[in-house]
Amino acid sequence: MLPQYRQQPPKPPDEEYSPQMVIPSSIELFNFYRRTLAQCAKLSTGPRLVELSTVFAKYLDQYAQQVLLFYLSERPSGQTPSNIPQMEEIILVLNTADYCFNTCTQLEEKIKSRIDERFKANVDLQSQADAFMGIASATVRALIRRVEVDVEPTWREMRNTGWGKIESVGDQSSWVVELVKVIKRRVAEILSMLHKQQYARAFCDNLVDSTVNNFIVNIFQCRPISEVGAEQMLLDSYALKKGCEGLLSINAPQNTQSPAGYIKRVNQTISRLDPILKTLQVRPSPPEALVQAYLIHIADKSDTNFRKILDLKGLKKQDQSHLMELFQAHRASPRNEKLPQSSALLALLTAANVNTTGGSTITSSIGSLPGAATLSTSNLPARFDPSIFGNAIMNAARDGVDRFGTPNLGGSTPSTSTPSRAMSPPPQQQSRQQSRASFEVPTSVATGSGNLNENLRNIGKFFKRDIGSFGRFGSGSKALDEGT
Repeated sequence: MLPQYRQQPPKPPDEEYSPQMVIPSSIELFNFYRRTLAQCAKLSTGPRLVELSTVFAKYLDQYAQQVLLFYLSERPSGQTPSNIPQMEEIILVLNTADYCFNTCTQLEEKIKSRIDERFKANVDLQSQADAFMGIASATVRALIRRVEVDVEPTWREMRNTGWGKIESVGDQSSWVVELVKVIKRRVAEILSMLHKQQYARAFCDNLVDSTVNNFIVNIFQCRPISEVGAEQMLLDSYALKKGCEGLLSINAPQNTQSPAGYIKRVNQTISRLDPILKTLQVRPSPPEALVQAYLIHIADKSDTNFRKILDLKGLKKQDQSHLMELFQAHRASPRNEKLPQSSALLALLTAANVNTTGGSTITSSIGSLPGAATLSTSNLPARFDPSIFGNAIMNAARDGVDRFGTPNLGGSTPSTSTPSRAMSPPPQQQSRQQSRASFEVPTSVATGSGNLNENLRNIGKFFKRDIGSFGRFGSGSKALDEGT
């Protein structure tokens, strides 16, 4: 069945796309499981049902890896370029992963309702449910990646601005005006295709995180930055914050406010720029002022990080010696003894991010940054490049992640009594939640559970962990009830 499913298009050619649509093979798979469970339960309610649940789990894992992850990959088409997943395909995979997550939970509950009491503890499909949440996480990342590629020309304009020569602060810069414009246009398109508010919130939260991370990466490539240039950047960051506050309600009726929790998160995320830019606004003379500004705003004891700030200001090496001595003296004072050795704030602000052509290299892991995952985009092609995204997804899946960074995501359980159509039913109740370098999933990886499968589950667990404020998963659906 699985090879056949993989060969089928995600959407039947004769069906019109809908934001609620799921890949038909997922419904077919669970309908088959439902019939099989009903038949087996008539013959045995003991160890044989445990064995059946193990078989179900095996092929659910393979469906996640060999079918859903495959649909997110760049697939050979016999032509150039290869078949790149389109927006509708990404949304279909997201809807299907959400449907499979919830239906896994229902399937587990249904098996437990049929099996003898002493065997119930042996039935567990939560690992498979978590793997589907890992796929959902990957689709959210893919949507963000498309926005990142769209806005790359605006980051290029930012880098080409002479920040060391700005003499006065004016209105918001043209690059940030265009950045907000492009983000809003693409977000409006994507949110119109997401039928569950929980995923819309996850997408917007992480898009803001990604945008701020890219802002920080590009700050380094704008050096030297004068004090006035830093003040202009700070003004631009406020314009970015204002634009991001309305993203979640962009398709709502006019004058509709985004939720207060989302606005608060935007403010907290954009404020990560403030310590860097406020430190850069301080002149190096008198030197004590710059040192104190660093210890107040950046607030760490790192010589390396302090040098990053001096480099950003364009200070010559010989002019940095005295400042370094003062910094080392002030950080040793009792008032600063509790400061951390190094602030994660400047983790992205490093010369290692800059290659010989002036672009930034691509971060190849997911969840390695504070607050959210990001891929730097300053050296990317003008179109979505799935091979780059594939590196990130597969590295994260193989190596594991600290935090995928997709907070405030909830899920709704499909509510149809007979899942006979390729639709993910509308949400009823907020409930329990969320490739090889060429991005093609090799058969050897997909068929062997190994690190790929386990870390997909880990990503899914982190995804669920971060969405608690949107309620629990898995209630309000009876998709498996009929016929069992």
